[in-house]
Amino acid sequence: MRRKSGYLLLAYLLLAQAAVVASEPSADELLQKMIHAVEFLNYEGTFIYRHGDKLETMQILHARDERGQREHLLSLTGEPREIIKDEHVLTCTLSGNHSMMLEPRRKRTILPASIPSYGLSEQGHYQLQLNDRHRVAGLSCRTLYILPNDPYRYGHRLCIEEQRGMLLKSEILDHAGQTIEQVMFTNIHFPEHIADERFNSVMSGEHLTRHEIKTQGYLRTAPDPHWQIGNIPAGFQIKAVMRRPMDASPQPVQHLVLYDGLASISIFIARADTADALFMGATQSGALHAVAVVRGEHQITVLGEVPEATVRMIADSISYAGNRGAP
Repeated sequence: MRRKSGYLLLAYLLLAQAAVVASEPSADELLQKMIHAVEFLNYEGTFIYRHGDKLETMQILHARDERGQREHLLSLTGEPREIIKDEHVLTCTLSGNHSMMLEPRRKRTILPASIPSYGLSEQGHYQLQLNDRHRVAGLSCRTLYILPNDPYRYGHRLCIEEQRGMLLKSEILDHAGQTIEQVMFTNIHFPEHIADERFNSVMSGEHLTRHEIKTQGYLRTAPDPHWQIGNIPAGFQIKAVMRRPMDASPQPVQHLVLYDGLASISIFIARADTADALFMGATQSGALHAVAVVRGEHQITVLGEVPEATVRMIADSISYAGNRGAP
């Protein structure tokens, strides 16, 4: 009788374990849940943002309601900085007389973490791997690796809260597996409703610079089709080509966006007013690399959260194929 009871207990435990395994989402299912959560959940929290040798503490407020998606990002350490975004306008407020080129990005939120698109694993340029569980901001989360299959893009290590799918920690990894950039919540909660006035600016004073960028509805002109990219890494596709005015340039800028489902690369082409305005070189901020080259009277800048070799390869391959000088 005792032996039979032991067999029954073992069978029960095996069935229970099988049920737990069967109920766990796959890597792809957890990723899809995260993509939806970051865009559609209401959340408020504080996170640490580490990029390069800089460490910042930021506060984020995110809401999705009948007015669409709204976000409010505020720095709590270092130089004062604030970003407010709704469906139509992105506004950045900085201390001092800063000038900057602020552009709408492929990702749908201003959370400084790479948010992939649906169907990422189907494209064949990344592998998804589920790993162990951790605790971040007092919540249990499951580790998900997004590993590249080539050297043209970075890897990512995400920690996703399984109940809601919220991204609690995100790391961008180089090919040695070392962290280049990290976002990690220290506290977060999920209010049912967030008052409209919470999305008003809280920064004021005479030593502030405010930049306002329309995320849609700005005036576009026909892009020049003679600009060509000779080397585009496998998996990246041209997702947007436009020519439009920008605060950072007195001339209309041709803007191309390459996208592989996770990483985006922007290419800006503008005619310089004078030869002195042209420059060449490379710069880095955390995972973001930028390379500037010159083609005749035009300044070309390529930037993206990809290895420097990737943006440099693209920049060096850009040429003008027209018979006359580019406009």
